[in-house]
This record gives sequence, structure tokens and C-alpha cells, in this order.
Amino acid sequence: MRVAIPLFGTRVAPRCFYSDKTLLAQIIDDHVVSRKTVETARMSEEERLSQLVELGIDIFVCGAIEHEFVEMANSYGIRVIQDVAAEVEEILSALTGGYLKTGYGFAGQADDERPSSELIQVKAEYGRSDKDEEGFGIDCVECIDRICLKGESCTNVLGNIYPVEEYEKYHHSMEVTVDISAETERKLCRIAEFIYYCLGMEYRHIGIAFCVEMFREAEILSHLLKRFFRATPVCCKIGGHTQYDFITSASGVLCNPLGQARVLNSLETDINVTVGLCVGCDIIFSQHSEAPTSPLFIKDKSLANNPISALYSKYYIDEILRNA
Repeated sequence: MRVAIPLFGTRVAPRCFYSDKTLLAQIIDDHVVSRKTVETARMSEEERLSQLVELGIDIFVCGAIEHEFVEMANSYGIRVIQDVAAEVEEILSALTGGYLKTGYGFAGQADDERPSSELIQVKAEYGRSDKDEEGFGIDCVECIDRICLKGESCTNVLGNIYPVEEYEKYHHSMEVTVDISAETERKLCRIAEFIYYCLGMEYRHIGIAFCVEMFREAEILSHLLKRFFRATPVCCKIGGHTQYDFITSASGVLCNPLGQARVLNSLETDINVTVGLCVGCDIIFSQHSEAPTSPLFIKDKSLANNPISALYSKYYIDEILRNA
């Protein structure tokens, strides 16, 4: 859950549009896990609303505010808790405790001690996070501080998760990767980056595990790679298996990611790439490939093999949510 509070010193601003700074806080499982302050001086109401939307704010806690702004914020899915008068730390405690509500600080402490049903619903919607067995939550998308981008440790609860000594065996690979990523003009496509990586790693033999539905793409890729390396393309239908004893809904020739991996393992390829393997088959292949594996092309029947474009389409997002 992401919260924004316009500031007046250490308190919530009595009039939110007169505040020069806004506190952003991320709350996971009733704990404030990160916070930072952003500048809001001389911003119009429209600019402030746009900022809240861009920051992905779930709850906006404020003092006095125009009704029209509240309606606009609600239309973007931002819940406004208004007419609040208190210190920021008190507000955060009330929020994580489930009893912050409109009028907090004016209505009297007796009412404040009772959890607000509105906030209980908010916590149910936004307060969830996945935890591991140790009991801590990690969500780098929801993180507000992002101090890791400044070169500061952000995982004290996990201890050291950058094991320098273990990276020693990957030193050459990391050097080649950094060298390729340092290309500032951004002219290298993914295929070019892959070729440069393989040349830098001094690989000689590349395996291509491809889906028959992308035969043409695999053919072009194979001919291109053979200019630099030995390349062995292996089709997903290799073996021609048509017995459906263990897959009741199957028809035609079955996909054989295990067979693809075994063939390429027997040829001792230096690295393998996957080209359009079905979801699930790509996982099985990667699990059984003895050589390192990199996905080069992803099959997407609906989006011309460009699955990331779904994230930029409200239609596809709505379809995914409706059918989930």
C-alpha cells in the first residue's frame, strides 16, 4: 500500500495544496517499510493529481481539500482520507493500526480507538504481501526508497545477497555482459547482443530449441548464427511421438522439450537458445539443458510475438483480469 501525506513541518498540511513537500510511505503487513519526501512547491492541483497517479498512490491523507479533487482522485482509484489533523508519525500509526479515518484528530480519541471499517477494507485490499518462511516481505516494484539504485544496501533483513566470492566463477560472463550493456547508443538489438556475448565467451556451438510454429524465424536465425558459430536447431516435435497415454487432451504430434534437451546435451553445446517454445515446455527444456539457456524469441499468438505490448493495452489488461 502506498500512502501520500502533504506536509506542514512534521504535521499533515491543514490545506494540502499549500504544502511544499509530500511524504510518500510504503506499508506492508501493518509496517511502514520505506518512506521518502518529494517536492510539491508551486504545483497546480492538476499537477499534484498527476503526480499521485504516476507514483501509484493508493491512499492520500490530507487536511482540508476541495470536493472536486476528491472525486477526481477517486476516479483514478486513489482513496482520500481528509480533514485529518495530527503529526505524521501519529497518522502512520493510526493507518497501520486500522483506525485512521476522515476527521481524525478532531473527532476525539474515544472514536479513534475503534478500527474504521473503511480502513479495514483498505488494508484487506492493499495490505497483502507475499512472505517467505522467515516472515519478511520483498516487493521491489512497490518500494519507494529504491536506495539500491544509489548503491546502498536495501536488504538488511536478508543479510548480504551480493556474494562477491560466488561471482568469481562468473567473472568472465559478467565482464562480457557489462561490456555489451555499456554500448551507449543503444543500437544493438537482442540478437546482436547475444552474438556479441557468445563471441566474448568464446562459445563455438549453439543449440536452438525452437517451436515448429516459428520454423521460418528459426531458419533465419540458424543461417545467421552459422556465420559465426556451429549452430544446431532442434524442433519441438523431435521424435514424432503420437501416443497420448499420459496427456488426455493431446492430439497430433506431442511437443518434446525433454527430447530437445537430450539431443543438445548429447552434442555438448556451449549455450542453448529457446525460440518460441510454449509456456511450460520452455521451463522443462531449461531445467534439463546442461548448457546455459537464454530465451531469444517468445511466442505470442495474439500479439505478433511481442508479449510486452499487452502491458500497454487497457483492452488486454482488462481481458486478462476478466478471465483470471
